[in-house]
Amino acid sequence: MTAASGDRRPRPYAATGGRTRVPDATVGIATQITVCADPGPLPLSEQHHRLLTLCTTPRAVSELAGCMELPVGVVTVLIADLQAHGLVEAREALDMSRDDKVSHALMERVLNGLRRNYENEIKGSQRAN
Repeated sequence: MTAASGDRRPRPYAATGGRTRVPDATVGIATQITVCADPGPLPLSEQHHRLLTLCTTPRAVSELAGCMELPVGVVTVLIADLQAHGLVEAREALDMSRDDKVSHALMERVLNGLRRNYENEIKGSQRAN
């Protein structure tokens, strides 16, 4: 997006009130985030609600940042806000590199499935435009 286009997006850290770090930095880019409670009447920002919508199934912080088009640091701060209200839970991703049950064939099937999903999403977004 260029300045000439006239479209002005808010600065990413406006969503966090300028906060760039969280006191308890236990959430990494591979951490899986899942909704665990209904927000009810809590006064949450649009970005917080969007995160809750995206986290109805477990999603990695890096994936959430990509979906929201925000830096990982911003998403981490938003997640910390939601954790403070007991709305989401964070779980570290499994380290499957040490698991003997993970075969090369399984990894290939997972990779092929991800590629198919990605291609379907691209086709869907092109149709929407």
